[in-house]
Amino acid sequence: MDSNDASAAVPSAMRVFLVEDNPEHSFIAVKVLQQLLGENSEVIVAENAQEALSLIELFTEHDHPDLILVDLRLPDNGGFEILSAARAHEACSQVPALVLTSSLYDKDVAESYDLGAAAVLCKPLSRANLREELIRIGKLAPTRSVRTTFAH
Repeated sequence: MDSNDASAAVPSAMRVFLVEDNPEHSFIAVKVLQQLLGENSEVIVAENAQEALSLIELFTEHDHPDLILVDLRLPDNGGFEILSAARAHEACSQVPALVLTSSLYDKDVAESYDLGAAAVLCKPLSRANLREELIRIGKLAPTRSVRTTFAH
């Protein structure tokens, strides 16, 4: 494969753990993730906090996601509970977690970062914002802009 090939910027298949209770937002997030990370990436979706907490317990040192995306506004402060559980679980403690939220209350954003979130993103998930954060945390290689110059 040519190293200048556009697909060289796409990492090998990633595993993403998505916790989202809204089916429309979940659908958008999965599509955006597939566009950015490639069709071979695996997105594990939990539709509520209880399901997410059960799945977190199943992850091991050798079988865990590469990225966690959590809807902060799950019922009963579930988003905060999931962030806490992921940080407390050894297999997930170092996995970057991105928080998705439709509200940007300063207190919620601060608490998200206190619980180890790598970023807080507005919903619905935007491809450009997610791409920027994935590059920032090292999960996606930046694409080089190709400039063509002509000699006169």
